Amino acid sequence: MVLAGKGLNLSALRRVRGLWKEELQPVTLAELWGNSHGTPDEARCLQLARQTQRQIKVRLAQRLQDFLFLPYKAMADPAVRTLYSKYVSAYTIHEEFDDLRRPEDVAKYWISLAEIFEENQNVTTLLGMARKRLIRLDTGLAPSFDHFVSDFLVSRIGTHLLGSAFFQQVPTPAGGKKPAGVAMGVLQPTSPASLLVALVESFKGQHPEQPVPVDIQGNTETTILYIPGHLRGILREVLHNAMRETASHAEVSGVPPAPVKVRINHGRLGVFVVISDEAGGISDMSKVWRWGEDPEIVMQDAEDSEDEWEDPQALMAKAQVAKATMRLPLGFGLPLARLTARYFGGDLRMQTLLGHGTNAYIHIPELQHDGHSIGGALQESRVPK
Repeated sequence: MVLAGKGLNLSALRRVRGLWKEELQPVTLAELWGNSHGTPDEARCLQLARQTQRQIKVRLAQRLQDFLFLPYKAMADPAVRTLYSKYVSAYTIHEEFDDLRRPEDVAKYWISLAEIFEENQNVTTLLGMARKRLIRLDTGLAPSFDHFVSDFLVSRIGTHLLGSAFFQQVPTPAGGKKPAGVAMGVLQPTSPASLLVALVESFKGQHPEQPVPVDIQGNTETTILYIPGHLRGILREVLHNAMRETASHAEVSGVPPAPVKVRINHGRLGVFVVISDEAGGISDMSKVWRWGEDPEIVMQDAEDSEDEWEDPQALMAKAQVAKATMRLPLGFGLPLARLTARYFGGDLRMQTLLGHGTNAYIHIPELQHDGHSIGGALQESRVPK
């Protein structure tokens, strides 16, 4: 028996260790295409369920390894323990579905996996809260914990893609409901300009007191085969950062905000989006790609109440509130945007001129349905750490 709320017993740990060296199967582009060939028959649904169950189980086991090798101070943190407990629980559920034989088994696994996805929607925010507290406790924990964060988030992208493909291709069973955001996890024609326009309106709705003009030019009619949810996340972080900094710079300088300029170009290598602001530039570019803010900044934050940090329910409630603001955890936005871009074979780079402004260059490679683009598959092992 696995003690889901506390950890792994010895027999469960032996089984988990057996999966640590198992090689992950790449998430293929064909899998992400969704229901392009109609509804699969029972045999195909069973095959998809077995493949998904096995691969997610391996990913969960490898993340449990990362948890178990964290420094004691990190694992002693209540937020990290809450995350670990969630992963133990998800792994335990996958062990229960090791023997998928009948359509009824597929339906049960579908519903259980959907519940896992719903239960773990806020773990990225929880991870950011954990890092904030840990670096306040001991700045020396940053290198090992940041390596853990990178592996955790890369694996989370792959797991979400696997789950999205499964939920899209296998019919929803009676009483089942697709988790939020799954439809956005499937390869489909995507308009960068439409996403950018929606993001501008979103920012204006959240900050009506900060009117920042945005000028979108170039190939505004173009579409690209991509994962809309991931492209939206990349564009959101860069665009909203530029709009926030522009509004802040205008308030300090006492002049109207200069327009944030966006240019979209589409060529043989995919789409390139350049987002330029005149917000004064970035004083220290070395901090832009770190997980979390500079430790000195974190130390200035007010202490959180002990009761809040010791209570998992209070932690998740706080994570839900943080998610509702559409802001990623402290300092997670741009690093996660770049990690996501690189996961799909693209990139995010920034160039700043202190005293003037910043240009962000986003490369979005087109993910071809035939599976031959970007090496033919999306592989976690290819992502730079």
